[in-house]
Amino acid sequence: MGYKLSPVESFSDGINRIVCEQVDKALENLRATRNKDEAVHDARVCVKKIRAVLRMIQDSLGNKVFEEEDISYRDVARHLSKMRDSKAMLEILDKLTAHFSDQLAVSAFDEIRLRLQRSKSEQRRGVKTAMAQAAKSLRKARKRIKGWTKLEARQSLSQGLKRTYRSGLKSWKVANDKGSVDAFHEWRKHVKHLLYQTRILRPIWGRIMKALTRELDACGELLSEHHDLALLRKTVTELFSKDNEVEIEALLGLIDQRRSELELQARQLGARIFAETPQAFVSRNEAYWKTLRSGANDASTSS
Repeated sequence: MGYKLSPVESFSDGINRIVCEQVDKALENLRATRNKDEAVHDARVCVKKIRAVLRMIQDSLGNKVFEEEDISYRDVARHLSKMRDSKAMLEILDKLTAHFSDQLAVSAFDEIRLRLQRSKSEQRRGVKTAMAQAAKSLRKARKRIKGWTKLEARQSLSQGLKRTYRSGLKSWKVANDKGSVDAFHEWRKHVKHLLYQTRILRPIWGRIMKALTRELDACGELLSEHHDLALLRKTVTELFSKDNEVEIEALLGLIDQRRSELELQARQLGARIFAETPQAFVSRNEAYWKTLRSGANDASTSS
């Protein structure tokens, strides 16, 4: 049934199924013999989706269980993050040069790209060990899912979803006011959490929920590119000496220009996404969930 609730299953059963499926997908990727960069990326996405679920059901789980589970999945992500970051540096450099291709020579930043490639190769030495450690933790985590208490839809929507939306709204305002790398990174995390939560809830709100999901997805992509550019900027300034000063200054200038463009686009999207109060946002979701469940119960009774 995928990463969404079904009208024919209870909220608790649906959430348990979704988390188990994501754990299994992550494990499948970590066992993969295909491109390890892609496998690690896909496994990390599964873990991010699980952590978004945990934030929605936090009040049903209880703070103690939530914190234990969240730390467990966070540690899995950290095992894999360095490998993904090194790959991301090369990807974002290629994306940046493509964006400014009309201003750059074909060989622009080749020396920087070569150095980043070497750094990536160095970080890949521990890839098998990191993937094995992550898989071991995930297998343990899957066993714990059976012990979770019954999860309540109303509690998860009125408290968990509301908390995520409120955090996204607050961090959007902070990013607008401060404009710092850290502020945009924090906002990105909450946008991603809300994106994954709305994907889970897609069946309860039809086309309107799909439209919101599309906007969150677009905003998340803008903020992810912004985050990767910030990492690239940091990496380049740390890796290269003054011997490359002219080329480095040119690259940093393009990074800053592109980040400004992304910030403007993300702010505009954020203004639409977070246009209502957290209570209004959640009240509509609760109403649609009741309607969905009522329809499912009527269908079950008549069949």
